[in-house]
Amino acid sequence: MHKQQPSPPSEPEKFERWTAQRKAAIILEVLKGQISVPEAARKYGFTQGEYRKWADEFMRGGMDALKVNRKGLEAEHRTEVRRLQAKIGQLVMENEIAKEALRIIPLDENEQHSIGSLLAKVSPESRSAGS
Repeated sequence: MHKQQPSPPSEPEKFERWTAQRKAAIILEVLKGQISVPEAARKYGFTQGEYRKWADEFMRGGMDALKVNRKGLEAEHRTEVRRLQAKIGQLVMENEIAKEALRIIPLDENEQHSIGSLLAKVSPESRSAGS
């Protein structure tokens, strides 16, 4: 008669990198009661100390996310969009002023060619405007 040998303990799942998504999935498994911390540590190959650090960070991040005032965040985004639109407008105006200044200043043929080449590289429409 052959005695059945107990199966060797299973190897923990190895990960090259502990991504935030993997950590969160394990934390949620534990929080839902699907697995205990010691079982998860054995199964996935991390220490209980590592789990405590992850869980603390997870809870801190969750609390911070709940503190965010959605209206305030949207207002910040709108303000940033308006600031960037104003900057674009300013840059367009400066570009137009520079183009006009180049048209007013009398240049010799070589200078005109050099500036025309530069403008063509910067703005495709300057080629048709300069012709």
